Amino acid sequence: MNRRLFFTTILLILTVFLVTSCGTAPPAEPTPTPSADPDQSKSEPALLPAEPADPEDAIPTTPAIPTAAPLPENYPPLQEEAEQPALDANYPGPPTAIPVDNSYPGGMIWIVRPIGIQCEEGAAPGYGDLNEAVATVTAAGITVSDSEMIEMAVATICGAATSTHYRLQIQPEDLGLAMSLGWEKGSS
Repeated sequence: MNRRLFFTTILLILTVFLVTSCGTAPPAEPTPTPSADPDQSKSEPALLPAEPADPEDAIPTTPAIPTAAPLPENYPPLQEEAEQPALDANYPGPPTAIPVDNSYPGGMIWIVRPIGIQCEEGAAPGYGDLNEAVATVTAAGITVSDSEMIEMAVATICGAATSTHYRLQIQPEDLGLAMSLGWEKGSS
């Protein structure tokens, strides 16, 4: 019985709310309409455009054109661009070693490079197979201790690296040179 009384009360409150919120609106004020008599319409001030009492209050019909303000007397003069220093003949110079942690036993680090790009058949980054990748890195002067192909988690989207990567183990001192060849530091 209590439930029935509760739901009846809620229904009554909602009905009262609906009736009061959807009631009739107060009557609107009548709007003046132009008279059919042409002489009478001239005398009705409500239908004539209002003219401002003060000409300064009037809205300008043409926008004001901005003008530049003169610079103060103590404003510093514009400085000409400084001449760029000449670059060294060896610029951008040989790659430098990147500081790394030698946490891997024996002080070795892993570098990785994808075998290709998703949705771009035949657009491999430059190596036909793992042996060619090792040969190219070795020819650049990097000693490769170990090599393998691994699968990595990557986003499945055209233009991103494939999940299969070459993975080479090198000395930390050679990381800068390897990165200049397009390799990235991998995880151990």
